[in-house]
Amino acid sequence: MKKRFPTFWHFVIIIVLIIIFQIPFSIPMYAFPEHQSLLFLLSYVFSMALTVWVVRRLYNKKSKLVYTPGHWVLLPAVIAVTYLFFVFGNMSITLLPEPTGFFKEIFDQLQKSMENIFSNKIAAFLALAVAAPIFEETLFRGIILKALLKKYSPYKAIVISAIVFGVFHMNPWQFLYAFILGLWLGYMYWKTRSLFYPILIHFLANSTAYVLMLIYGTDMEKDPFTQNKQMALFVGVMFVLGWLIWQAYRYFENYFSGIKTPIVLATQNPHKIAEIQKILPENFQLISLSDIGFDKKLKETGKTLKANALQKMRQVAIPYDVDAIADDTGLEVEALNGAPGVYSARYAGEEATYKDNVQKLLAEMQGQENRNARFRTVVAMSLGDKEYVVEGEVKGKITTEPRGTNGFGYDAVFVPEGYDKTFAEMSDDEKNKISHRANALRELKEIFNF
Repeated sequence: MKKRFPTFWHFVIIIVLIIIFQIPFSIPMYAFPEHQSLLFLLSYVFSMALTVWVVRRLYNKKSKLVYTPGHWVLLPAVIAVTYLFFVFGNMSITLLPEPTGFFKEIFDQLQKSMENIFSNKIAAFLALAVAAPIFEETLFRGIILKALLKKYSPYKAIVISAIVFGVFHMNPWQFLYAFILGLWLGYMYWKTRSLFYPILIHFLANSTAYVLMLIYGTDMEKDPFTQNKQMALFVGVMFVLGWLIWQAYRYFENYFSGIKTPIVLATQNPHKIAEIQKILPENFQLISLSDIGFDKKLKETGKTLKANALQKMRQVAIPYDVDAIADDTGLEVEALNGAPGVYSARYAGEEATYKDNVQKLLAEMQGQENRNARFRTVVAMSLGDKEYVVEGEVKGKITTEPRGTNGFGYDAVFVPEGYDKTFAEMSDDEKNKISHRANALRELKEIFNF
């Protein structure tokens, strides 16, 4: 069975792709050291852009990358917290031992390469502060973390993506810093589902590092974060930074707890949108098909209510890469051997109206003494890569003539068990407490502990 992206070997493939795509620039970079900065920029942009393109074509073709901003009220806090992570991450590096032996050789080589890159300050800025935030966030958050969020719990997914992001930087010192910053980048992507804030955070961190390198050079011994020899003060500052980050986390959690989770309702029936929105918990906001640009007719070719619900949900959730919910409801009449059942919405024909369906049902029930029936709803819901299917029903009887003006479909001819009025004679609140759809959604509530 093919394992879902991303796995360990997918990460290996991505790193290998980046290295391979850098090969065309490797020889020129060493042959023309005076142009190494510009060639590094071209090498980086070419390799990262091509890697992103290949990975999307292979594993992420249907997923949409979102760069639109939002939550502007958070902007000052995001900037402030970014610098908390920046300082905390850099101070954490100083807790690692200085490189020796093999690692010293690697570190010296990296330092020399960084010095060569800074020979052209404009090219260095474009590579570090512009290209890196855009391409790395697109790859590590927009593709990898987004896929991980569909496989694992959010915090596990964020940690894994931060580890991969750290490994990408190729040495223990940058790994620790990139891992710490990656936690913050991942958190903001998870909460906003947009690459705007991760790119902004990455830009702030890299541009600040760029300025510090201009001032202090690339030698760690000149870095102000390595100059603190007073361990007690050092630990105290780290503790304060950690406490501030924790307070920031509580602030962001409080803010996002008030944001409703959007979920697309896969239906072209406006009555269902209004009804389901009233039944769903307040932390869910139903989005219509038109809101995501879906203008096709939903296919319902299944032979069962479950098959139709899943089919409608998947037509929206998979190609549009959104969370979606769909239902299919059938009226099952005992005297008609369960008809109209799965064909309830088109009982009198594909273009039939509610009135047409009701008239056909009453005509076929004329003279029948057994008027027992039930409404049955199957709800299919996707959250991430998981699908949930629940069912609800309500038993009752078919009247001899329509009664009431509320509701839709067969509501005017169905009297639920224990009541003496039809769904169409009930208020919305009355119906939503006992309806088949409400019972199905109540099952969902139990699953997610709404």
